[in-house]
Amino acid sequence: MRQLVLAVAVLSSVAACGEVIPADTDAAVDAQEIDANPAPCAAAELSVDDFFTCISQRVCSVYEDCIGSASAHIDCENLNLNIFGDLSAAQVKVVIASASAAGRLAWSPTAAAACLALIPEGSCAIFKNNGDPLGSCQAVVGAVNNGNPCQSDLECASPGARCVDRTGGGNRCSGDYVCQAPVAAGQMCTAGNFCQVGDHCIYRNQGGTDLSFCGTGAAGQACDSNSNCDTGNFCNGGQNNGTASGICTVAKAAGSTCATDDECQGELACVGNFSGANGTCRDVRPVGATCDANSFVFSCQGHQTCETPGANMTGTCKAAPGLNQACNVQNGTASWCGVFMSCEGGLCREPGGIGDTCTSSNLFGFGSNPNGCNADLFCDRELTGQASGTCRARQANGSACSSGRHCDSDFCNASGVCATYPACTF
Repeated sequence: MRQLVLAVAVLSSVAACGEVIPADTDAAVDAQEIDANPAPCAAAELSVDDFFTCISQRVCSVYEDCIGSASAHIDCENLNLNIFGDLSAAQVKVVIASASAAGRLAWSPTAAAACLALIPEGSCAIFKNNGDPLGSCQAVVGAVNNGNPCQSDLECASPGARCVDRTGGGNRCSGDYVCQAPVAAGQMCTAGNFCQVGDHCIYRNQGGTDLSFCGTGAAGQACDSNSNCDTGNFCNGGQNNGTASGICTVAKAAGSTCATDDECQGELACVGNFSGANGTCRDVRPVGATCDANSFVFSCQGHQTCETPGANMTGTCKAAPGLNQACNVQNGTASWCGVFMSCEGGLCREPGGIGDTCTSSNLFGFGSNPNGCNADLFCDRELTGQASGTCRARQANGSACSSGRHCDSDFCNASGVCATYPACTF
């Protein structure tokens, strides 16, 4: 499974973002407080902490609905998601607090609440085209102009700008990173250039020369692969080989011939596309729907999984297994329990809890690995170097570490010690 990364665009329009909290007000402090609202997710405004809690809960809900992954046994308020680019929740909270205090960004509680609608419950189409469902979220309003020093994309004021290393191998806190604007559709996305929010960098290579360019992804536009097209379109004729020979085309209706899930409208899946053969666009949400196990996302929806009697065979959508229930049969083998459990002895179990023996720090179950650790735990063999270890909770600052996942702060410094993520002062 690919890691779900939800990148938030940084836009400068205050009017579009709703009320913006200035850094030097009491409200700015309130926006950082944990559990500022006991029932936040239905509120018209969200603090920073409530935003991360609500997004985490929404992702859990989507995984249950779209991938048949029971989650009642895990902490769905604190999934370790990278919502703002490559920064974890713990890291980005440090950046938001420090940059807000320095006047380099502001948090918009009303826009943060509106962002929840970008990950709708009961809709699995957000997984198509490798799209970014939070690409248009405007919860953060940057104040750093292009060319000026920055620590994070969040601080950049112009729409779609990024914080980039202008020196190569530079230090974020030494002024080596500056805000840079994106290029428009039709321009080259090479040599450090990147596309606007909502556009796509279309890979094109001629004679070994990278001629990649930005495209809108709208119907009728050039593409090389389905990911070059907006959700709801697919790359008709694209070869995914750098020729950019395809055309973004409106996705097909139920009953149409298809080669990939992206070719089908909305939540429809391409069922029966085995070994290069074409399949048929089908609705895989109804109980008992015909399905296949080609894609873990579009196997079945509605908290179901696809039971298939053998490899390259269609099957039937059935209720997803819960904790301590029989593993789902895929490709003739009882092995599938979603992404939050592992299949052990034919039953869906939690991955290792604190103190359990482990050999890996997998964050999710992913089928039949009984030797990993539960969400947000780690296997301490990574610290001891032994063949096996025990599952442990993340550690407080000052503890020994070799990776950020060993730390509450999500940051392991160069000395191998858990520490608060560094905040830059310019």
